[in-house]
Amino acid sequence: MRTFERTALVLSALLIASSALAQETDQSTASEGTSDGAAASASRGPRPFGANLFDGNFAGQREDGINPEYHILPGDRVVVNAWGALSLNDVFAVDTQGNIFIPGVGPIHLAGVRNADLTQTVQGAIARSYRGNFGVYTNLLNASPVAVFVTGGVERPGRYAGIPSDSVLFFLAQAGGIAPRRGSYRHVSVMRAGQELAELDLYDFLLRGNLSTPQLEDGDTILVGRRGPVVEVGGIEQGPVLVELADEEASGAVVLDVVAPNTRSTEVTVRGVRDGQPIVRTLDATDFRSVPLRGGDMVRFREEGRPQHIVVRLEGEIYGATEVAIRRGTRLIDLLNWVQVDPELAHTSAVHIRRPEVARQQRQTILASLDRLERSAMLALSGTQGEAEIRVREAELVRAFVDRARDVRPEGRVVTASGGRQLNVLLRDGDTIIIPTRTNVVRVGGEVQVAQAVMYRPDLTVRDYVQMAGGFTNRAETDAVILMRPNGAALLAPDDAPIEPGDEILIPPKIDHKIFQNAVDLSQVIYQIAIAASVLLRI
Repeated sequence: MRTFERTALVLSALLIASSALAQETDQSTASEGTSDGAAASASRGPRPFGANLFDGNFAGQREDGINPEYHILPGDRVVVNAWGALSLNDVFAVDTQGNIFIPGVGPIHLAGVRNADLTQTVQGAIARSYRGNFGVYTNLLNASPVAVFVTGGVERPGRYAGIPSDSVLFFLAQAGGIAPRRGSYRHVSVMRAGQELAELDLYDFLLRGNLSTPQLEDGDTILVGRRGPVVEVGGIEQGPVLVELADEEASGAVVLDVVAPNTRSTEVTVRGVRDGQPIVRTLDATDFRSVPLRGGDMVRFREEGRPQHIVVRLEGEIYGATEVAIRRGTRLIDLLNWVQVDPELAHTSAVHIRRPEVARQQRQTILASLDRLERSAMLALSGTQGEAEIRVREAELVRAFVDRARDVRPEGRVVTASGGRQLNVLLRDGDTIIIPTRTNVVRVGGEVQVAQAVMYRPDLTVRDYVQMAGGFTNRAETDAVILMRPNGAALLAPDDAPIEPGDEILIPPKIDHKIFQNAVDLSQVIYQIAIAASVLLRI
């Protein structure tokens, strides 16, 4: 038996197994897989709420200090222009006592003065010495730099430079942000001369945009406290997170103020330890707000129960709605009895289903085969220099083929007919019921000279239709023709196989065993893709 024939038998068995899915009756629907993002998050473990705060650009955006709320400090430089009774145009530095000295006026104390009040303060001081009419204009040229210590639960404790009006977030970002396992997002202190100047709760900024930061001075310290008690929360849109509690004990309302559960969640389970004993409590999601919580608890929101109705789509030659909600447990024939069709136009004996779950399984199978094919091609051994060059070329061809094949999306067809009789298949949520249009056309594609659609004739066989398409190309696998039926069935047809209206004849490419060391695997993948997606790929 030739290699491609053995492959065909294997693929036929796979097709029969896939068709058997249509005959199941009372199996429950498999749960939906999680998104790639959620899966990646789960592999890392839950992250603290707000962990992405320092993924932004706080450290890249510097304040210029020239804002109305800035308070003048020693070392700042101020431009003073006066005209009228006093003519003046000069730059003055604020000395260590917080003054600038203007000849004929004397010292003017500016330390602690808001930038917005600078002109008014200087004008008032000059007015005490000059009684005539004059005008004053001031401008703060630059703010004095400060060096602030950042320590505690941060990734890179150290001393960082900035200006007094830079926010605490700017300095925390320079220190690498809050350490996920050690630092607190709820207890960040600003220290000056050993005394606490302010305490910040970053949750207040994350949730409400509030961030009251005092103006920093040289030598100040930003201290990130030790991480407080946390509650692990799962079953939410953004994936599992760790919510830090402000106190050792809190209620479910605190968690709900921070994260929002899935809107379809109906139940919540709380796991924890009380008095040295593990506890598990399950309750209605609406009652969670008043539930007492402690550090170390695990909370998981769930969507329990099944909806009484599912949604299926109808495609093809139908009248009426293309998407309908039906009661769970409805079967195919029961639904078709209510679907209006024109029997002259609708090919009712070719009804079949496209099922997302089957499409996902087919794609997983194809991707696994592609991985094996690519791996075997890359690891192929060579005995001579000439053979090595051949293997390198083969690997390049296989890689290009694999890249194209990974983009193919299977259709997830489920054959719902057996022996010419439609089966009363149990429908699932997301199913698409295909009612094809009657046609007298037979399509011929793949490795033929002229791929085309020709009119059906009952006296013609596979070889006759291939001849009408110009015959096989020199790359055709002439002994393994794939025949796709309108009802979704696929089979390997001999030359004399009878053809039905609406059939599609696909001629696969021949894989040269002399060129490709992995010809068997390559042939299998080509057939899998052709059957699952009605697509023939060349290599």
